Amino acid sequence: MYIKNTCRIRDRIEVEKHYPGNYGAPGKKREPKRERTPEEMAKQNLWRKTRYLRRLIELNFNPGDFHTILTCRKEDRPETEEAPKIIRKFRDKLQREYKKQGWILKYIITCEIGKRGAVHWHMIINNCQNERTNTSKIIHKYWTRGRPWFIPLDDSGDYEKLAEYIVKETAKRIKNEKTIEKLSYIASRNLIKPVVRQKKVNANRWQKNPKPPKGYHVIPESIVNGRNKFTGLPYQYYTIKKNRRRG
Repeated sequence: MYIKNTCRIRDRIEVEKHYPGNYGAPGKKREPKRERTPEEMAKQNLWRKTRYLRRLIELNFNPGDFHTILTCRKEDRPETEEAPKIIRKFRDKLQREYKKQGWILKYIITCEIGKRGAVHWHMIINNCQNERTNTSKIIHKYWTRGRPWFIPLDDSGDYEKLAEYIVKETAKRIKNEKTIEKLSYIASRNLIKPVVRQKKVNANRWQKNPKPPKGYHVIPESIVNGRNKFTGLPYQYYTIKKNRRRG
């Protein structure tokens, strides 16, 4: 038996197949198992955090939403201990303004400290607008410490690089003990969380070239076949996407 994990991200399903550590692949001689080093465990943990954040972004944000960078003028840079209070106060103002406009605020926020000690924030936020105002105007109104920069999310639907940047930078910040917060980012509670479904499958059904269910196709470049260097057992990753309706 092998384990098959699936996670639905809009019109795609990400698939991960692997054998439990106490199983051997059929017809394959199992390689000697070895323990992970602390460095390898940290790398694996970083990869998992990045994957989770990427899925969170892709499930909740759309092309045209903003990756906003909130910078501070030199004279308005807060001390590290003040940073959480400042960003939460700003977030609360956004929530009140969004509610006033009849919108629902969605966000992911992380704090970053530059090489010279300059505190700034990265915020992924849903972009809303009406005839009276829009997200950009609201942020400019309430962010008074410096200049906000806006980077619209592209239409690729793949935000791995953005998630990787946020996770790596905040992991570095936490490691250097430059923050009193232990979470690498804060997110609004209304975000749709990625759900991973797991099932056991007969080992004889393992296919090196996966076949999609009816109505889907496999994204060729997403297929990864490999062998776990710790257990010696094979694994496979791939993504299937829903076919577009004709006409």
